[in-house]
Amino acid sequence: MPHNFEPMNITTDTTGITELFQRLVDAWAAADAVGYAECFTPDADYVTFIGTHMKGHKHIIDSHEALWTHFQRNTRLHQVIDSMRFITPDVAILVTRGAILQPKQDAPKRGDWKIQTLVALRTADGWRFTSFQNTKHRWLFEKIGARRDPRMSPKS
Repeated sequence: MPHNFEPMNITTDTTGITELFQRLVDAWAAADAVGYAECFTPDADYVTFIGTHMKGHKHIIDSHEALWTHFQRNTRLHQVIDSMRFITPDVAILVTRGAILQPKQDAPKRGDWKIQTLVALRTADGWRFTSFQNTKHRWLFEKIGARRDPRMSPKS
């Protein structure tokens, strides 16, 4: 559905999406499930690294409250935006990588990394993520594949 918002300003829009991503990271560190979900559109699709598909704010809130209660208490995210590409003036695709840091952990371990794909959508309330896909980075398989055939190696 087309939107009639301000014309695209690459600097402003990139900043807005980067700030949204930082709000997501900050909400995780605060174990703020509502703040975390507010980074997404009300009907967002959210797929975890284990393959669980969550739909919408309520499911994102409920699952993250449970996650921070039982499995990821006092954790933080270590995140890097690898790329941001505007598909239209109102839609951007981000590829990020990151890991969950335990309370006394300062940096991710090699096996902790995951790769995320997020779709950002310009809404009347600013930028929001409308889709999130999290995939475990299998670095050993990646290395084996690249040795077997260099065409399978990751590209920058």
